[in-house]
Amino acid sequence: MKCLMELDNPKFGLTFKEKMAYLGFKFAEISEGPKCPVTHIFEPGVYIREMFIPAETLFIGRPHTFGHRCELVSGKVLLIAEEAKTHLEAPAELWSKPGFMMCLYTKTDVVGRTYHPNPDERRDTEVMEDEIFGSIADLVALGERVRLKIHAIEGRGA
Repeated sequence: MKCLMELDNPKFGLTFKEKMAYLGFKFAEISEGPKCPVTHIFEPGVYIREMFIPAETLFIGRPHTFGHRCELVSGKVLLIAEEAKTHLEAPAELWSKPGFMMCLYTKTDVVGRTYHPNPDERRDTEVMEDEIFGSIADLVALGERVRLKIHAIEGRGA
């Protein structure tokens, strides 16, 4: 699998979103990845998603539809963003913006939280997640198109 540094090669001409989509596409091909359980927490007017991510995991999230607060509760990560790669150690927080894709490498076991407005006090997490995040199918489809582009540039077949 192409690593993130290989995808930075100018010959591919990939945007950050295309790089993340390609990695997401490749991850989707892997049948068994690390378990990253999510705990759903509800506070007045707020939906909190708390996730455990094991050490030495390259984690790629879905594109965020809305900006929101992200909190590193415990652990150490390398946050890989379009602008820079940043080492973070808990406690830390950042504010995402629409279109943001969380990409990080966990140096230790990590617990992270994202905070989302929930003024209607809803509890259907599947529906809420579909509103909060972009489509997995769209991301995988973009990743497939990037794979074809990379193969064409490298002179390989599909």
